[in-house]
Amino acid sequence: MSNRSAVDGSVSVVLPTRRWTTACDELVEQVARDDEFILACDGPDDPVVEDAAGTPAEVVVAGEPEGCSAKCNALAAALERATGEHIVCTDADFEHGPEWLQRVLRHLADAPPDRVVSTAPVPISDGPLLKPLEGPGAIGAALTTLLNTTAWGGTMAFRREAVDVDEYVADLRRTVSDDALLTDRVEGVESVPDLVREMPVSGTLEETLDRQVRWTRTALYLDPGGLAFGALIQLAVVTGTLLVPLVTVPLVTAVAGLAYAYFGLRRWTFLLAVPAYVLSLPMLVYGLARTEFDWQGRRYRWTGLYDVDVLDRDAE
Repeated sequence: MSNRSAVDGSVSVVLPTRRWTTACDELVEQVARDDEFILACDGPDDPVVEDAAGTPAEVVVAGEPEGCSAKCNALAAALERATGEHIVCTDADFEHGPEWLQRVLRHLADAPPDRVVSTAPVPISDGPLLKPLEGPGAIGAALTTLLNTTAWGGTMAFRREAVDVDEYVADLRRTVSDDALLTDRVEGVESVPDLVREMPVSGTLEETLDRQVRWTRTALYLDPGGLAFGALIQLAVVTGTLLVPLVTVPLVTAVAGLAYAYFGLRRWTFLLAVPAYVLSLPMLVYGLARTEFDWQGRRYRWTGLYDVDVLDRDAE
């Protein structure tokens, strides 16, 4: 099905990536002939430059990030190049599935014109630390889609008139989080459950702690209310487990199971939801206490929304 049946006007699909992935293969097949598919990388030697040759994708070289994350820097460069009336931002690290783009655009056509259409990820892993944390992740994704709270960088679609793109691009170049920043710039989010995707991650101890710092700093600077709400849930589960375990443990486990069923996840890890919440509380404290983290081969120090230092520029 052509995306022309979903929206009236041109479409730009933008994707920051240094490598050609399965997601790139999927989107090459889904972007309409007259629309744009823009890949943004860091440098001219990134593998995606050669891999995209001969495909409908256009590669934009963003250059080294200065005072922002590499992803924000690449996304800013792609958005500067994009000319479409409808913009779809996505990531390269998950499988989108058949007709993903057409489904996103159908939801965008049905959404109010001042909203961003998005969804939520469910991180999954066989790693030693993240695997037990899948339950709270699924519950969080369910709350995001039910309450339309925030956008996720893996799926962000909006009409050009809904966002001051020039201002958004300028601010991307001085921060770390693209999706929370966009959430702050639109009137609201239409979070779609059927666009939720599993996001495979390695789940090593180091990577999990780095991700915790990045996510915690993002919430601290752009969604402090949401951060406080999440902390209250964690504290309530821990307190309930200590005081009334016969009520709290089966209740939280059941809620996690319902969240899995809501997204069609067939994983046993919902059974670990209660110990995961117990573990999440000290991890939140860790995220609040730290300002430095590694992300995709670079190390950052993030001390304020627009106060970012790139400490290591030698991306792998």
